[in-house]
Amino acid sequence: MRIFLSILLLLQLSIHADDYNFGKGFNVPNTPIYIGGYLTLDYISRADDYKRFRVDELALLSYGTYNKFSFLAEAGFEESFIKEWGTEASTKTDNTFTLSRLYVDYKINDTLQVRAGKFNTPAGYWNMEPINILRETSSIPWSTYLIYPRYSTGLEFNYANRLYSDTTYSLVIQETKDLDDRYNNISVQKHYLISIEHFFENNLKIKANLGYFETLDSHPYYYALAALSYEAEDYDILSEFASRKDSNKFTVPYSFYLQGTWHLIENHDLVTRVETYKVDEGAFREEVLGILGYTYRPELPFTFKVEYRARTYSNENQIRTSFSLMF
Repeated sequence: MRIFLSILLLLQLSIHADDYNFGKGFNVPNTPIYIGGYLTLDYISRADDYKRFRVDELALLSYGTYNKFSFLAEAGFEESFIKEWGTEASTKTDNTFTLSRLYVDYKINDTLQVRAGKFNTPAGYWNMEPINILRETSSIPWSTYLIYPRYSTGLEFNYANRLYSDTTYSLVIQETKDLDDRYNNISVQKHYLISIEHFFENNLKIKANLGYFETLDSHPYYYALAALSYEAEDYDILSEFASRKDSNKFTVPYSFYLQGTWHLIENHDLVTRVETYKVDEGAFREEVLGILGYTYRPELPFTFKVEYRARTYSNENQIRTSFSLMF
């Protein structure tokens, strides 16, 4: 309840504030600090008559830059309200306040930067867009769930000498539990990642990742990921291929997606994505998915999306709509 009151207060202040930019937040007077937030509502209708309405994301953001330092803090509710119909009819509320991200960046010099705190794991490209309004579809490729922990708590070192090279190197070191492992797909106590990214002149970039993590019960996993991103005037292409293993076998032999975003007219996009993955850990599962979506982004910082997901398990075929707003 307090977070709702805080958001209402922020919106009320913004109406009268000269330092408020809708979608970028409120600038605290005489400071480099901004305060804002975001909200996402979504609704799905599945082929087996299951339906769900959800307040998926509701969070406050604070960020700013001062000299060589910058920071970001993000906290709120994840799936705070869920209403379900069909065979699983229920109503659920969750008032657990979750810390999703909290980190400080320090620019040591023109080539080296260090980040400390909890942040998005810099694996692939999709995972670098953490909230719904920034992504092309509401659904998330399985690669970002199956392969690695989506968030890391520790240090990230980033090196890029753009005067002599178009390659960026990153190193993630995590030697502790997550600051808030509720807001993560995998709970870990250790995580290490090496990332190499190369930029080409024609808006093409590729990335290679090698990582290792240990779950809370000290089970080790190794993973590898290769990603590609290409931006053209009329379309964008995004693709990732990844695999994960433990000490004995490949628990996720492969996970792959290829996505195209087609810019139809201004503010209107058509999104297509094909995915396939195989999981051989506990319950075996192998699947191919196809996604066809439409995204509308007007001038104001909100997004409307609708998508159809066709799956190997046809009873899970679904239509999903979502509305996202940044304030």
